Amino acid sequence: QKKECAFHMENRTYLPVDREIRTEGNIGKYGESVAAYEAVLAGEAWPDNFWAATNLNRRIKEILTYLLRDKLNINEYETAKGVLSAGFIEEYGLSKLVEKADRPPEMMEGEFTYLLWYVFPEKQPSQKELTIKVYDEVLNGQRKAFPRGYFVRGSDVEYKAQVCFQHLCEDILKLDREGICRTFCNSGGIKILQKYKLKIVLDIVYESLFHLLSAAYPDCATELESYFHDKRLRSVKGGK
Repeated sequence: QKKECAFHMENRTYLPVDREIRTEGNIGKYGESVAAYEAVLAGEAWPDNFWAATNLNRRIKEILTYLLRDKLNINEYETAKGVLSAGFIEEYGLSKLVEKADRPPEMMEGEFTYLLWYVFPEKQPSQKELTIKVYDEVLNGQRKAFPRGYFVRGSDVEYKAQVCFQHLCEDILKLDREGICRTFCNSGGIKILQKYKLKIVLDIVYESLFHLLSAAYPDCATELESYFHDKRLRSVKGGK
């Protein structure tokens, strides 16, 4: 049986749907967000203007914290990650939160881990970790390509391009600094980028291998300058 303990907010009555939840106490702890959420679970609609931009992140954080920590007694990130699924989203009426929350472009359709970062902010990956995640998914076929506009929009496109390139050189190809310079100081480097699905950074972000290498590995600059200088000399001599 449901506990019929009514309380009022914004001239509307909300009924808690979980007998074990002390709703009045949680209202004091989380504000009116819990009242609205419990009402939604009971079949009500979200109140007008509830998802206003000024309160959006606070609402999402309060509802998710209440659901996980208080309602389900889940206090560990890995446990929460283990239960978070499309079925969980549907069962606990979280579709509106999925719609309203800021989903990073690195998250694929059906991935909801980013919701947990509202409750466990210390578990949010760095931009570098997210970028490597995307690139690995492109390489292993989970993604057909990088997210639309990934290397076009935002102020961090060069940083993301460098992270992907460094990941390719150091973690995938296992090259040291000398090997990196030697491998990418010639046109064969473009073929390698193409093979490893990273030529997009030359097509969109950097004008040439020289510019990409200089940005990602500034300590290779001298060797790069020497290589391209020699290349120009060979071109001139060949023209004669």
